[in-house]
Amino acid sequence: MGALVLTLIVAVSINDASANDKNDKSDISDISDTSDTSDKSDKSDKNDKKDKSDKSGISEAALIQVGTADMSLLWLDIYSAKLFSIDGKYQANRFPMTLDIQYHRDIDAIDLVDATIEQWQHLGFTEANIALYRQQLVNAWPDVKEGDRLTFRVNNPEDAAFLLNDTPYYQVSNAQFPEAFLDIWLSEKTSRPELRNQLIGVN
Repeated sequence: MGALVLTLIVAVSINDASANDKNDKSDISDISDTSDTSDKSDKSDKNDKKDKSDKSGISEAALIQVGTADMSLLWLDIYSAKLFSIDGKYQANRFPMTLDIQYHRDIDAIDLVDATIEQWQHLGFTEANIALYRQQLVNAWPDVKEGDRLTFRVNNPEDAAFLLNDTPYYQVSNAQFPEAFLDIWLSEKTSRPELRNQLIGVN
């Protein structure tokens, strides 16, 4: 059971799965004013924390939900996914864009990596490209627990980050990776066309 479920985590099932519609963003002080020293220090600390909490420069609040879908295998709920864009409409490779996935099962990172690679093979990616992206995957996929929320936030191809439960933990360094990763769900050749249609708002 575990191997079957984990192989199908990243929208991997071509059969026996169901997708159900669940449509549901410094003040500058005068450096000569020594009385503002502590204020400037406080503001600097706050700005530093803000930068660390949103490395991709995108606020999800600024994006509008495009669609939502559930990934299930028989009676097992795997995850729920939501797609966000700047205007609530989907257009291929138009950024900013955010994919949000909430997991309903515990899954090891290595199984997520393997499942992602299988999907890229299904999409026809070359082994050379898969090898190029694999190290990004190893860094990007964490072990997830039931209830964890993984967010892939893309400002542009050169500015994308993974967040786990709203905490940034990996900044993508390959400009081709964001499109390749999103293709698993959004490509017209995805193994989960019904899930894709729900995510992009096509009924």
